[in-house]
Amino acid sequence: MNGNQATMWAEGTSADLVADAHAMGVQASPRMVTSWVEDGLLANPEPRKTSAHGSDPRIFPPEQRELFTRLLGARERSPLGRIPQRSLIRVVLYLWLIDDTIVLTPQARRAWRTHARATGQTTAARRSQNVRAIIEQLAHPSATLKQRRAAQLLIEESERTGRINVERLTSVLTELNSPWPIQPGMPRIERARPGPFGPISVQHHIAMWRARQQTIRRLRHEDIDEAELDRVRAAYRPEWADYQARRPAMATIGAGEFAAYFAEPDTVEGRAIEAVDAFVSTLAGELGLIEAASHAAETARLRLAR
Repeated sequence: MNGNQATMWAEGTSADLVADAHAMGVQASPRMVTSWVEDGLLANPEPRKTSAHGSDPRIFPPEQRELFTRLLGARERSPLGRIPQRSLIRVVLYLWLIDDTIVLTPQARRAWRTHARATGQTTAARRSQNVRAIIEQLAHPSATLKQRRAAQLLIEESERTGRINVERLTSVLTELNSPWPIQPGMPRIERARPGPFGPISVQHHIAMWRARQQTIRRLRHEDIDEAELDRVRAAYRPEWADYQARRPAMATIGAGEFAAYFAEPDTVEGRAIEAVDAFVSTLAGELGLIEAASHAAETARLRLAR
């Protein structure tokens, strides 16, 4: 999707896009094209009127016609048999993040809605697997099975319902992360996990989780307008470019013990996942949600410490 290759493509109707798919040996229909438009995989076709008695079928610009075939091609080439739609959506959002000509913001807003709706929608088995990974990341080796189980059940419930009880989560994760009995008259000793930029507290994890969840909810309901998305993208781009430039040096922090944090994806899908996740965090910050969530998490910590 770069260079002068787009000039090889002509504008086309929905029927033309279906014909392009059939030429690739891929089944498609006008309804599929309409569905892709609704989900943000394609832009709205543009109206045209060439006669006094009616309008001709709406047309897609050359860039969108090329995008359609390239997404189809990527889906069919997947070693998994077929790339799921959520992966294609992330590629569309990645194009919006790095380029102003292929995916425009009205399309991207619908794509963000589709991405947000798919976020967190997974099987119970996969959800449990993801939560167990979080538990292993946060748990102190001395944490008991009961403490691990309480944390797992609470996180699974929060993931399933989309509701986070900050005070309860703070209590359970603090016990998981710092499983030592409180000594009378002494402040609670709390452990923080090492990170490339300093210790990472339980409160940080809770705040980022809550802020991202709130951001996803707002994207799901299209509560963020196009002007705001454009504004945050403008803030995101130089930050992301600076991170990419400093990435090799950052991988050497602490004699390379945090190199995995900064490993670069080697596939387009991997780069798309990373860029999209980074934008969600930037959006959460720009909307003030991280600051608010951090305040709530710290308040819960102070109440727990009393």
